[in-house]
Amino acid sequence: MNQQDDKAYRQWIFKKNCSFTPKQVGLFYLAQSVFSLFVAGFFLLQGVWIVLPFTFLELTILAIALLIYSKHATDYEIIAIGRGILKIELCNAGKVEQLIWNPTWVQLQKILNDRKLIALSYQGQEREIGRFLHVTARDQFLQDLRSQLRLVT
Repeated sequence: MNQQDDKAYRQWIFKKNCSFTPKQVGLFYLAQSVFSLFVAGFFLLQGVWIVLPFTFLELTILAIALLIYSKHATDYEIIAIGRGILKIELCNAGKVEQLIWNPTWVQLQKILNDRKLIALSYQGQEREIGRFLHVTARDQFLQDLRSQLRLVT
């Protein structure tokens, strides 16, 4: 690859800012369950059996919340431009969508709603990108993407 090709290739990777990986969420839930069941068992031995159903209710609700969190913890967007292609890879809840477009025909626009995402359109298809990019950084990314599109076309 020569130096001109290096300048014409660019990739952006945007990921969700998550504190826990799905594995860490599982370990957290296990620790929380053991502790809650220990406390419920203590009260059960004291004759206060009513604590046990509420413990199971608590653990069920926590499990549902953590499953929803884990489902989206690994979401990402990858935008790559180079060698006459624009490649967009979007992952949402484990479902990966890959698009390969000709950058010459791609149109960019900033969506002026409350989410302020960036819209890419190509031959009647439209995709929104920038979900994991801070709102204040989207304008700079839009400028970078526009200049990179001009560079490869």
